[in-house]
Amino acid sequence: MTFTHSALACFAIAVLIQSVIGWQWWQAQTRHDAALQTPLVQQSNALVTQSEQLLRTTLTCQAPQCTAAAPEIHTAIDQLTTTITAYQHAASQEKSQISLVGDSALPMLQVAITRFRDTQGQNTQDLNTQAIAPFNQAVFAFVSSQQARHQQLLQMINQQYQHSQQQLFRQGVGVFVLFGVAILILARQRQKRVASKHPAQNAQQDIEHLANQLANIDAHGIQTQLNNLALSPSERRIYANLSAIFEDVESQKRNADLYRQLYALIGYEIRGMTNTIQGGVRLIAQDAGENGAVMARDITLATNTLSDLADNYNRLISGGNNAPTGNVSFLPLLSELVVHLTAKTQHTQRRFDCHFGDNLPEQIEGNSTSLFWVLFLQLSNAISAQSKDHTLLNIVTEAAKDVEQTRLRFDALFLPSHQMALTAIEQAQWENVDEKSGINDEWSKAILSHVKRVKSQWAQATVTTQDDETVTLQKLRIDIDITPKRFYRVERTLEKKQVMICTDSPLQIDLMSRMLTQYGATVKVVRAANDIFKALPQIGAFDAIIITDTIKGIQLKSFCKTLSSRLKKTKKTKLFLAASESSTVQDTHEYVDKVFYTPFIAHDLIPNLTEAMQAEEDTEEQTHNTFLIVEDDRVQQFLLKQLLSKQGYDAHTVSDGSQAVEYMQEDGADIVFMDCIMPGMGGIEATKLIRQQERERNTPQSATIIGATALTSASEHKLCIEAGMDYVISKPYKNDEIIKVIKKYMAIQKIC
Repeated sequence: MTFTHSALACFAIAVLIQSVIGWQWWQAQTRHDAALQTPLVQQSNALVTQSEQLLRTTLTCQAPQCTAAAPEIHTAIDQLTTTITAYQHAASQEKSQISLVGDSALPMLQVAITRFRDTQGQNTQDLNTQAIAPFNQAVFAFVSSQQARHQQLLQMINQQYQHSQQQLFRQGVGVFVLFGVAILILARQRQKRVASKHPAQNAQQDIEHLANQLANIDAHGIQTQLNNLALSPSERRIYANLSAIFEDVESQKRNADLYRQLYALIGYEIRGMTNTIQGGVRLIAQDAGENGAVMARDITLATNTLSDLADNYNRLISGGNNAPTGNVSFLPLLSELVVHLTAKTQHTQRRFDCHFGDNLPEQIEGNSTSLFWVLFLQLSNAISAQSKDHTLLNIVTEAAKDVEQTRLRFDALFLPSHQMALTAIEQAQWENVDEKSGINDEWSKAILSHVKRVKSQWAQATVTTQDDETVTLQKLRIDIDITPKRFYRVERTLEKKQVMICTDSPLQIDLMSRMLTQYGATVKVVRAANDIFKALPQIGAFDAIIITDTIKGIQLKSFCKTLSSRLKKTKKTKLFLAASESSTVQDTHEYVDKVFYTPFIAHDLIPNLTEAMQAEEDTEEQTHNTFLIVEDDRVQQFLLKQLLSKQGYDAHTVSDGSQAVEYMQEDGADIVFMDCIMPGMGGIEATKLIRQQERERNTPQSATIIGATALTSASEHKLCIEAGMDYVISKPYKNDEIIKVIKKYMAIQKIC
């Protein structure tokens, strides 16, 4: 066969293969169009449209016009119910594309429809307007969930189509490349044949064989070919490149799934926190009384949580699970996890507590961002799927099969109330049950790429409470094997300290007693407020009394006020309040020495508790100290002024740097809280001018200027100090930090 004949044969084969690929391309387009017209997609789209229409109808329904819209609402509900039935039927026929297992929004909507109809009775012309609000909440939750599910279904169909098109495109390119390679090989063989007059080797069969393999290749087939020792170097390079392309596509699929879940979750968190901030600002603007300080704490907590969540999310977007592993500080990661889970449960008016084992690692090997999000997403999904009033997170360590690793065990226990002893929960006989929250262990393993074992399992148990009531408990257990670098050592910093705990919750008694005893304290538990007054003759022996805000049958404000007045006789005993929510603090904070918010985290609580017990009464005269607040943010200005007011200080406020310079020149102040970044004249420029005025007037005692900034960089702090500021603190303002700075200033003034 001549060179021309061989080239024509290769060209014919290439055209044939390209024709096959073109036909497959057309077939893929046809399948994609058909997939978008399936009953499942149509019913899903109809379900989204009808649920949105129902939501718009009920949201615009207001008395008295609401009664006139009753037939329209009932008709929309009937149509939606019919569509739900058709959608469920279609989903059962297309299980490969969608699964309703773990979907809590659809059952909740059906329950809401049933309850709504029950409230209307037989007369569809009337409408119970009180039932509209909870019904709207269920419909809103279902609309959000179904929109995400419908988009996920369309995205899966489009991804399958795109994957098919990409595969066919690569095949077409491969055929084109192989055709060019074949022509080059034939040309080279022709040259050899002319030179040596020997018959050339026939490479056509090898080329056709490779083309056929590439026409129907997949990831498994590529790996099989790479394991073939007889593969030529050129063929191995081709298959290696194809393998890298397939791995990149799979990685993008995993990250896309992660991001979809994060978008939905972060949207929920941001909505809840934004509502808290907006409500708090409105309350502060309307009422500058004692509620303002409490709501200020809510605003600060919400903004801090939102900021932390955004920072963590940004780290995930920028690095993700591909970031290199390193040493992770495990205990701060747990603190951050508990803060976010607490905020999530508070949105639904539920309680959250935690209990840490006594042998947790302090530092582990891994990726902190991936580990945080896997735990947060799994535990958050489990909390959302449960309706119990109380959640207890129990974290312990156990031995792993690998001797160099440790198994972290996270138990999320869902309890009917906090009137249960921790011992009874630990001794319960748990039985494994089917998965409930749609947790995907394979997804978690893909995200935690350097972790050998990740396993989750639901369980339930039946226990008897102290009131002889039989209740059913639910538990999600998550096991993760990690490599510890250093374990946390418990320092008995509360040695020789005696603490009295006053609470009627068996669970709080166990949690607080175990924690304080672990750090060396001697603990006495009283379950009723009267028992504290009975112990007043011996009360001086105690270093601290901790009262919880869950005690029933007492007025917490009156009780704390009375107890505080009787404790004034002894300077040793401190009175602390363990608060589960901010609303209980608004009337009692002025009668206690310090407020600690639950859930308690030992490595955070114990240092603060030790410092609070050792704090001495501040007898310094405060009337001679003058304060100036320079802050352009009205909310922050109000919060700082309220904070100083509660410490007995009166402060003047200005809104920019030029006003601060003018006030200091005319009136002066001992301590200035200076915002570093403001419109017009900023805090740094204002500080320089104030220091210049002091030098020109030869002021004997310069003012203490405390810079406040939301930035945390070292360069920002350096600019503040170089401008003449004495200290720099971070915003938002923290009560303890402000008090420490003021006391430090007073000590310096006394020495001078």
